[in-house]
Amino acid sequence: MMAKFFSVFAVAFVTSTALQLEKSARDHLVHDLLNNYHHSVEPSGRIDLKFRLSLSCLRFDPAISQLQTSAWEKYSWSDYRLSWNPKDYDGIDKLRLPASLIWKPDLDCYNALEAEERTSENVLINSDGEILWIPRALYKTHCIVENEKPACDLSFGSWTYDHWTVTMETEGDGVDMTWYMNKTCPWLVESFTAQTKTTFYPCCKEPYATLDIILNPRPNKNEEEKSSSPEKK
Repeated sequence: MMAKFFSVFAVAFVTSTALQLEKSARDHLVHDLLNNYHHSVEPSGRIDLKFRLSLSCLRFDPAISQLQTSAWEKYSWSDYRLSWNPKDYDGIDKLRLPASLIWKPDLDCYNALEAEERTSENVLINSDGEILWIPRALYKTHCIVENEKPACDLSFGSWTYDHWTVTMETEGDGVDMTWYMNKTCPWLVESFTAQTKTTFYPCCKEPYATLDIILNPRPNKNEEEKSSSPEKK
């Protein structure tokens, strides 16, 4: 009986010690990374930013030709200041931190009539300095309607970083439909295009990169049938 007790105690002690060591290593890593790190200053050199819009639901109002887009914005880039050798920190090769603690690109939807402030999800940081950030977004934009078919443009770009500082490219085709709520959204995506371009503005000598996404929504027939069908009695 005593042998069994000491055996259980030993396992618990080893597990507890291992967790404490991991916690200590993680705390030490966070301290080393953020000590003298300035989140308001971008990494030196060119920043290669990849962007993808993961759509979850569209709602189009034909009366005012306005589209409401619910989505997740997927950003990935590299910050050499947030890289480390996992061997120095008990093998830790990934770290999750509040997004407010690190530098992030200031991309926005230029032509949004309304936009909800991005929620402050964590960022995922790999030991090589690669960063993944996926905040939730909600936009309202104006659409052009021809022959009862709306075409809705969402134009994304940085307000302050030129193309020589932050280059922007799409991840994949720029739009992800994996998590779209086909069964419940009143409008579906019939087609879309996504294209990056650089533009010179009168204010500045440097070009600025933008990503133009054009969505072509169509009514969800399943939802129309539900709303038009009489209730069973």
